[in-house]
Amino acid sequence: MLRSLVGSEMCIRDSYQYVRVKGYMRLFTHPAAIFFERGEWPGIAKPETKEIASLSTRPDPDCSFVACAYQIPREEWDPLAEREEEFDFVEVDFDPMDPMAPGLERNVGFMCTASTDDKLRTTSLWDRYVRHLEVAYGEVKVWSWGTESGILPCPVYTRHCVLAVHKEGVPGEVRDSFLDETFLADRVTPIRAHLEAHPEIMVTEPPEEFRERYSG
Repeated sequence: MLRSLVGSEMCIRDSYQYVRVKGYMRLFTHPAAIFFERGEWPGIAKPETKEIASLSTRPDPDCSFVACAYQIPREEWDPLAEREEEFDFVEVDFDPMDPMAPGLERNVGFMCTASTDDKLRTTSLWDRYVRHLEVAYGEVKVWSWGTESGILPCPVYTRHCVLAVHKEGVPGEVRDSFLDETFLADRVTPIRAHLEAHPEIMVTEPPEEFRERYSG
């Protein structure tokens, strides 16, 4: 048996299809603990400028974006859910973009979305966030960064995502969706505008030991 998943990032699976998810916004608002651990602290995170965010999603009836849908064996579900335990998983409807793509059982898949700090405190990950965020900001918040918080995308991770959507074979609609339908935490500024205002992001290379991981 297979379980369908929807990834808001570009897919690394061999078999996937592009779909449009409606009713959710994709945005950079999730401070990823792993960014602080990619090398000597603070890793690839930039806590002094709050450039620490990775991608997540949140409900918004007026938004949509292009994502990747794929299937995994059900026995892979529990390890995946454990690895991504800081997120909530929600079932979302999607519209396939290619009518010739192999059909899935249903146009529904599980997608990572924002959780709450209260839920995260009950997981094994909370101590990692305490270790990194309390040192940087004197408090620990993961899912409670507001629209005026100033949290920004992690440059190395952002460059990695942008390189991925510019790879050969990625349709223009997919690339444009990432650039124009992915927002900062203010929920107003698209990532394309942020990149135009901060061209240095695209020349911010990862440390040598993580070059392969963060090069699209």
